[in-house]
Amino acid sequence: MASHSSWTRWLILPILFLAAAFRLYGIGFGLPDLYHADEPIVVHHALACGSGDFHPHFFKIPPLLSYLLFTLYGASYLVLKVSGTVSSPDHFATIFLADPTGFYWLGRLVFGAGTGVLTVFALYMLIRTHFSRKQALISSFFLAVCFLHVRDSHYIYPDIPLGLLLVLCFFPIFNLVDRPGRRPYAWFGLAWGTSTAMKYNGVFVLIPFLAAHFFGLLRRGWKQSWGHGLMAAGLALGTFGILNPFAWLDVPFFWKELLGQSRSEGFSGFFHHLGYGLTGGIGVPLLLCSALGMWRVLSGRDWKQKVMLSFVVGYYVVLVLFSQPYERYVLPLIPFLLFFAAIFLVEAGDRFRLSPALLAACVFLAASPTMIKAYYSDGLFAQEDIRTVARQWVEEHLPSGAKVVLDNPFFLPKLRPTSEQLQEKISMARAEGQAARHEVRLTLMLRQAKEEKRPRYELYFLSEGGRTSDFLFSRPNVPYRLDVLEKMGIQYVLFAKLGPDYQNAFYQELRGQAKLVGEFNPYRDVSRKWPIDDRPLTGGPFLWRELVGRQRNGQIIELYQLLS
Repeated sequence: MASHSSWTRWLILPILFLAAAFRLYGIGFGLPDLYHADEPIVVHHALACGSGDFHPHFFKIPPLLSYLLFTLYGASYLVLKVSGTVSSPDHFATIFLADPTGFYWLGRLVFGAGTGVLTVFALYMLIRTHFSRKQALISSFFLAVCFLHVRDSHYIYPDIPLGLLLVLCFFPIFNLVDRPGRRPYAWFGLAWGTSTAMKYNGVFVLIPFLAAHFFGLLRRGWKQSWGHGLMAAGLALGTFGILNPFAWLDVPFFWKELLGQSRSEGFSGFFHHLGYGLTGGIGVPLLLCSALGMWRVLSGRDWKQKVMLSFVVGYYVVLVLFSQPYERYVLPLIPFLLFFAAIFLVEAGDRFRLSPALLAACVFLAASPTMIKAYYSDGLFAQEDIRTVARQWVEEHLPSGAKVVLDNPFFLPKLRPTSEQLQEKISMARAEGQAARHEVRLTLMLRQAKEEKRPRYELYFLSEGGRTSDFLFSRPNVPYRLDVLEKMGIQYVLFAKLGPDYQNAFYQELRGQAKLVGEFNPYRDVSRKWPIDDRPLTGGPFLWRELVGRQRNGQIIELYQLLS
């Protein structure tokens, strides 16, 4: 028995290696171009801290990850400065503008893949400490190969770090059940405040804390428990304030941003996240095992398991009432659902007296669908994005200086504006009082434009009615009207095919009056005219049929030449 225990102790190592392999493969996707919609928000705010401006000017997600990323970049700068690779902060910034690959790769390595692997290990330690090593190994294996967790571990975004912090929160929560006292309340307060500072929905780890707290009330009485609870709340509030200081220093703007974000969230339907995010994120077999495991917990007597169940149920209710339909919203639930799946499989193995080899086979079969999706997702990340392919073609075939209008810039190749347009943006930034935010970046870009030989284009951006974009780098704007484009002398139109109904009137006019000179299709079936999933892609695809139907990431892109 001791020999078997000694052998199983080391099984976590190949599981961690597997987790790292899945998360590191394809981690450089898209670079030096930026093909995740939200990553640049985090990175640019981190770099802005280098100018001395620690105000995020954006609170829809908390600034903690940007502050941590700034610390990482600061340490990198010191290493490069000591080694003589860089001479000054301006030189460091110039390297980023010339090629941000190293900055994004480092951020993804630490706060994406690295944090994802740490979450696997933290889940293992949590379950091993409070339950059993067998359940811990199975839970951590499930998380190591979980498609949604693997995919989002390729990004610099708060979702994966939040998952790690939520798992860590359960160490003091479980200690409230096992060893009540002042210390677990204090540790929970610090962890709770940090989780909320990473992403606001971390506040809902309060649910299992209250479950454990009220269990403590039944055992220890009211007075001492409430005093400790107030201490935890005070520590959480103080920690949040330290890690997100401008929430207190600029209260009106903070609340404006927070309320604006809350208006974009609402009732998502009772079964949307179950049938979409969870089914696609962890796979049907694991979701079924998890449901059976939760049913077993309901009928059991383990209070710690019930406390964890309270988080799953409570957080899912929050998702139903206040969320957006995107699959990443279920990520905080995934480590805990996988633990319940492990509970069911271990108890089923004990009941039917399965050998270790047969139990391992059942575990592998249950994880196979999500593991195969992770494999396909990694394969797409490792390929050149269709936007990169399109950019290379455009730079080879379109003359430098040509007037090009882009439909939706995020889904289109990253073309470079002319020096004249960069100078115009500097003037606009000054006129709009945005010089502090943009002038250094634009000046460095202008210097780069004068030094390099890559083709540059006079870029315009389509918008409804030609309304001016709030984003400086998505201007000047022009309306979805061919006659206006022709009068302006625009020669080429790049159009992203997001769905059959997307800008249909303009698209039909474009097809009828302009010449199709380039088509860039990410699907294996290159005759496909529209995306399989018409939901806009923030990062990599999610649906199974999208993953297997593609040879690259990105949307179908068409390039038209205006005949006049």
